[in-house]
Amino acid sequence: MPIDARELMEAISIIANQRNVRVTAKQAGKGAMVCAASAFAGGLLLGPLGLVVGSTAGGLMAYKMTSGTFRPLADVLLNDLTDRQQEQLVRHVNNAVAQFEISDLALLLPLIMNNASIQQAVLKTAISFVSNELNLQIID
Repeated sequence: MPIDARELMEAISIIANQRNVRVTAKQAGKGAMVCAASAFAGGLLLGPLGLVVGSTAGGLMAYKMTSGTFRPLADVLLNDLTDRQQEQLVRHVNNAVAQFEISDLALLLPLIMNNASIQQAVLKTAISFVSNELNLQIID
């Protein structure tokens, strides 16, 4: 039986969920800059008390800005990738596990789910793909 891309994507997603890998569209840096700028402005206007007020206000603004931008990698893999991107990822994963010479899904899935080193190789490949192709930042 040839390797079914959808089932392999689901296996990769299970591994990503187990490792609690999340992605963000580089919003964390923006949030930090908003928080720092607010603290700086508050400090200039009100001195030490302004630092407290500014950093609190900046933290709340940063929260509001970045709320909902951190998503599980599994969600991105299953819902955001186009068919072409899924095929590319499957090819990359197949290349990553090629040293094991597995061409049958019935053999590959149990091996992925039970072998920590293969899980690490598959997850590393998926993370690299998402980082490079979708320009998303990975959060472990």
